Amino acid sequence: SPDVYYMKQFAQNACGTIALLHSIGNNLDKIQLGDGCLKQFFEDTKQATPEERGEMLMKNAGVINAHQELAQEGQTEAPSPNEPVNFHFVALVCKDGDLYELDGRKSFPINHGPTTPDSLLEDGAKVIREYTSRDPDDIRFTVVALTATD
Repeated sequence: SPDVYYMKQFAQNACGTIALLHSIGNNLDKIQLGDGCLKQFFEDTKQATPEERGEMLMKNAGVINAHQELAQEGQTEAPSPNEPVNFHFVALVCKDGDLYELDGRKSFPINHGPTTPDSLLEDGAKVIREYTSRDPDDIRFTVVALTATD
């Protein structure tokens, strides 16, 4: 869908932030952002290409500072920005009736087929099972869901 909000990842160790931005950017019709750097970033990048969005993120002091502050608040020590890590985050979103996998390291969003808001959890779980089946003895898989409060 041309309405999928997708951006390239150029910053090392920023995949969690990119996944969060993908999740929010594809649900702006359901999420009301308050005034601030995040709302402004989405307004500024609405018509940009995925590459331009990634470049604009690299220059956005407000989002960069928020990313760095939140990275330091975790329970474990955050790795240095250039330290290699063995973890990666992607987003699965429902957009215009399809399930998209959004990974800023890939060239484009991956369409996993039809879904609805009601079947997103089940359809997303199928995609996740495909990932975990590639290495069934590895327990380093985590799922985080952003859901409505009502």
